[in-house]
Amino acid sequence: MKSVSVIGLGKLGSPMAACFAARGFQVHAVDLDAAKVDTINKGQAPVHEPGLAELIREGAANLKASQSCEAAVRESDATFIIVATPSEPGGGFSLKYALPTCESIGKALRSKSTYHLVVLTSTVMPGSTAGEVKSALELASGKRCGIDFGLCYSPEFIALGTVIRDFYYPDFLLIGECDSRAGDTLAEIYSRVCKNSPGVARMNFINAEITKLAVNTYITTKISYANMLARLCEKLPDADVNVVTDALGLDTRIGAKYLKGAVSYGGPCFPRDNRALAALNSVSARSSEPVVRTSARAARQHWSQTPEGRKRLSLAMKRRHREASRN
Repeated sequence: MKSVSVIGLGKLGSPMAACFAARGFQVHAVDLDAAKVDTINKGQAPVHEPGLAELIREGAANLKASQSCEAAVRESDATFIIVATPSEPGGGFSLKYALPTCESIGKALRSKSTYHLVVLTSTVMPGSTAGEVKSALELASGKRCGIDFGLCYSPEFIALGTVIRDFYYPDFLLIGECDSRAGDTLAEIYSRVCKNSPGVARMNFINAEITKLAVNTYITTKISYANMLARLCEKLPDADVNVVTDALGLDTRIGAKYLKGAVSYGGPCFPRDNRALAALNSVSARSSEPVVRTSARAARQHWSQTPEGRKRLSLAMKRRHREASRN
C-alpha cells in the first residue's frame, strides 16, 4: 500500500494525514470545510496541535487535500474514516456523519477493480461496524465486504497536545477486522508508520468496539479512585494521597499510571466513552436482541428513506438470496 486517503481533517484527522505523509505515504486528505483544505494545501495547520505545522511542511510533497471523498478513494489503496460521531442524548454515538461518508466511499468503490481497505477510526457503539457501516458500504458499492473490499475498525488512543507522539509511539494497536486479509493489510500500514514496535490486538469488530470503550472507562475509573483517596486524605491528619498512591502503583496488578489524586478527568473522549458504556449496558440489560442485529435493521431503515436507497437495498437482498440458494 503506497497511498492512503484520510476523510475528516479535525483534531485527529489532520495530524494523522500529516504523519502518514511524513512517513512516505501519498496522502489524499478530505474535508467538506474548504478553509481546512486550503490551509493544508498552503502547508499550514488547520487545527492547533504542537508540531503539526512543521510535520505538514515535512510531508508537503506527499500531502494534498480536497473536498472530494470519491476522488480521494479512487486514487488511494486504503481509506481512514475520521469524522465526528457526536454523542446522542441517550449516551450513544451518532453516525449522522459517518454513514454519508461510507456512502461516498461506496460509490467510489463501485468503479474500482482493485482491492481497497476501509478503516473506521471514529469511535462508534458496539455493533455499528458490522451493522450500519458495513451495510452502507456494501449497498453503495454493490460489492461484498471481505471479498471485494476490506473493512477494519481501528480507533486511536491519543491525547490532545500529544497526538503526533501518541500516533507514532502507541502503547498498542487495536484492530477489529472483517477477515485476516484486511487485518494483515492494516497491520502492514501501521508497521511502516509507527516508530516503535507496539503490541497488536486483532479481533472481530464488536470485541474491538467494546475494547475501545473499556480502555478509556478503566482509565477514568483509576483517576476517579485516586481522587476519592485524595478527598479522604484531606480529612485525615497527616494523610498524604501521594504516599498512598505511590505505594498502590508498586503493585503490578494496579500500576502507577493515572493513579494520582488531582483534577477530574476531561478531554474529548473520556466523558463520552463513559456515557456510551453506561448506555450500552442499559440497552443490553433491557433487550435480549443482539446489538449487531439491531444495527443492521437501523441500516436498512436508513437506506429505505430514499428511492435510490430502496433500489440498492432491493438489489442487495436479491444478491444475498442468490448466494444463499447457491450455498
